[in-house]
Amino acid sequence: MNKKVLITLASMSLIFTTPIAQAKGEELETEINPKSKEVMLDWNDVGDRYEVYSEGKLVWKGTESNYIQKDLSPSSPQRYDIVAYKDGKKADTINVDTRTLPEKQAAIKNVSDEEAPNPLQSDGYIDSTINDNVLTLKLRGNVQDDFDGKLKVYKDEKLLDDDAEETFVDEDVKPGEIYVYKFVALEKLSESEIEQVNKEFEKRGETIRFDQMKDYYFRPHEYIKAIKIPEKNEKVNSLAWEPPVGPHPNQTGIMYRTFIPNKLVPAKSIVSGWTNGDQFGGDNRSFSFSGGSHRTQVEAVARFTSSGSTTYFRKHVGLTKLYDKKGKFKKQNRASSKDITLQQGNKNKSQNYFLINHNAKVAFNDFGWLTPGISYTVGVVVYKNGRLTATGSRDQAPSHEMYAYIPYSDAMVPLFKANNKGFEYLAPPMPNARINVSI
Repeated sequence: MNKKVLITLASMSLIFTTPIAQAKGEELETEINPKSKEVMLDWNDVGDRYEVYSEGKLVWKGTESNYIQKDLSPSSPQRYDIVAYKDGKKADTINVDTRTLPEKQAAIKNVSDEEAPNPLQSDGYIDSTINDNVLTLKLRGNVQDDFDGKLKVYKDEKLLDDDAEETFVDEDVKPGEIYVYKFVALEKLSESEIEQVNKEFEKRGETIRFDQMKDYYFRPHEYIKAIKIPEKNEKVNSLAWEPPVGPHPNQTGIMYRTFIPNKLVPAKSIVSGWTNGDQFGGDNRSFSFSGGSHRTQVEAVARFTSSGSTTYFRKHVGLTKLYDKKGKFKKQNRASSKDITLQQGNKNKSQNYFLINHNAKVAFNDFGWLTPGISYTVGVVVYKNGRLTATGSRDQAPSHEMYAYIPYSDAMVPLFKANNKGFEYLAPPMPNARINVSI
């Protein structure tokens, strides 16, 4: 079967689909050709009449096997349902999700850093289609693996394929379920960056072995997409979920937490030069949207009204606790949150862009050595219909987790769960991870 670029909806937002006829011939497939302000759909001719729905609304019907939707905004997520009819009966349906291409200079007003991560400028995206509970993912953009040319594909953080290409097909999906997929490509550091990494290890009295080069000389790029498989009994223009009613409609939030999964960790593993065998208290937990303690927790919510949108921001830094080598508590303190900030970018009644900069240090250092901070930067665009895209970079220590959610409801999607790779990754020369997320 000719697997072409196809696309389906995912996320916590509206998803549209139709029941599929029991007797099927050739399956409906489509090519997707997005530009900055239009999307062309070109599908195989399996029927004698077709309908195209955009965001659940009928936008075209006819006998041709192609359709172009124009006058779209750059870098805007789009979803479609193509319904094929033959001899007056519904023959097949395909659900499509894509995004228009970015403009070369997408405005990010009020954000001063020109290199700040901005999803509106990113060309990376995972297109997807669903047909009869077969999910096809297509990673596009400037993607290249410098290690061995192979991509890794994860589903709900479980490795599915370590020898993948840009197109991946998953037939093991169930109606009504939400899945989070991740493509990982490795980018080799520059020669100057590698030199700085080597110097960092020399300061520790260590050298990098051949089998460690993949971990320390390459930067992972993670492309992530959350997808909801339509229910079998859903109809075109039905809603997969509805925003909560009452005083707080049309809002979407993100939760970003960092934590140490261990109960105790050697202080010298975090702060170079720390002596006496002291230990820092960890959070002693696994991944969780709301349970347990944390090193830091950040929430940002975009709320939309008929006239515009507003961003709400909240941050919290957990206590740093110090124990002796036998695990006896010595003291505690709380680090400042002044270097955890939100910068507001462009916002209107359709979308809201903001940038989160995060750097949180250990609350005290008795011996005066350099204290590394937990750092990440993420740019987020929230759309009124509940869609969300995010790009940025993060330290590979300690553990990081990010969620999207609808306030005042039970709707929540885990976007990524990143394990602590080792506290040496907090040092500035060490490679961080780049993230690209969409729902």
